[in-house]
Amino acid sequence: MWGKERIFETLEGLMKKLPFERNELVLVINTEELTRFANNRIHQNVGEVNLNLFIRVGENKRKAVIEINRIDEDSFKNAIESLKIILKNQPENEELILPKPQDYKEVNNVTFEPSPEKRAQIVNKIIKIGEEKELNTFGAVSENIMELGVMNSNGLFGYAPIGYAHGKVMYMSDTSSGYQECSGNNMESIDFEYLSYRALEKCLLSQNPQDLEPGKYTVILEPLAVSEMMEQVSYFGFSAKAVREKRSFLALYQGQQIFSTKVNIYDDGLDPKGIIIPIDFEGVPKKRVELVRDGIPLGPVYDTYEGEKVGKESTGHALPPTNNFGPLPSNLFFVPGEVSLEEMISKLEKGILVTRFHYVNAFLDPINVLATGMTRDGTFLIENGKIKKPIKNMRFTQSFISALGNVEEISKETVIMPFFAGFSRVPGLRIKDFNFTGTTEF
Repeated sequence: MWGKERIFETLEGLMKKLPFERNELVLVINTEELTRFANNRIHQNVGEVNLNLFIRVGENKRKAVIEINRIDEDSFKNAIESLKIILKNQPENEELILPKPQDYKEVNNVTFEPSPEKRAQIVNKIIKIGEEKELNTFGAVSENIMELGVMNSNGLFGYAPIGYAHGKVMYMSDTSSGYQECSGNNMESIDFEYLSYRALEKCLLSQNPQDLEPGKYTVILEPLAVSEMMEQVSYFGFSAKAVREKRSFLALYQGQQIFSTKVNIYDDGLDPKGIIIPIDFEGVPKKRVELVRDGIPLGPVYDTYEGEKVGKESTGHALPPTNNFGPLPSNLFFVPGEVSLEEMISKLEKGILVTRFHYVNAFLDPINVLATGMTRDGTFLIENGKIKKPIKNMRFTQSFISALGNVEEISKETVIMPFFAGFSRVPGLRIKDFNFTGTTEF
């Protein structure tokens, strides 16, 4: 790790070289070590360190941004010349608004040193579990450390180290597959044995899947499927930019009861139940934001620009300066319920159990988050409270806004998953009238 002092000195030296009225530097140093396995053996063990520097400047109501991955003198000088050209060719529009210096709560959730030996030991146990059932094993285990440093010409300097681990496990037979995935603050916080046996169970139960007619069914979505759903809802709905441009359901339904009263969702970068990300890419501390309370959507998240547009403060949700999406939730929590997934299954007269979704696209109707996608790695028909049979993967076409309105029950189990702009921690859901529109041959 570079550490706070080295990053401060680096950014301070670069800031002195910028000749513009308003300047912002965002330095991101990503360290990733990964062990990947397939066909019951480790086939790749890699480690890399990537440096990215975002330079955002403003002058005479013009703005420019550039990203570089080298910060030697020549590379930085070339970046400055490129910024001058961009500014010269920009029309006068708006001043670059940068946040003022902030007060920070010191947080360091990097609690590990990446260890290929430790990852190999974990993978060996995962493979042995599959070999006992004569299954092929696939997946990856990774350890990641990101250091984020932000400095601007208003005197702001923010620094945050962010650490997390991630595991994926898949078992495959000739006619089936089972899959589980999870993130945690370190390797010890992930129960790889549990992940492995859950994936194993899915693979064994889903052998020789059968056809099922498409239609509307009550579904039990396991946390992996819910994470995919909430990523789409978050992307299309909870950004202040999407609200301002009237592309979000919040533009129509803010403050109205449109979801089940059981649904409560918030975003909190300092919640220790998730992956702690204390500041955003403008150096603004993360604030807890209630997104949905008792089924009522309350409001979006803001960065400095979008907050200035409507007279609100940033909630600490700026993305890297080159993004066009506006602010997005990055530590999303879906409040769990009080029943287990097994209890949810036992109470269901007829429905479908979905392990996860695949290739979800919600651009069909962004306001209603009308999405299409496929089930994957374990889809089952439930009858009379028991798994009746495995079924072939099915295509759905479903508004996720309507789905959240049809939530009947929420599991107490939750899973941390990577998110478009960070992480989510979500439970399983029982949802009525989920619309399946097609079948597959596998």
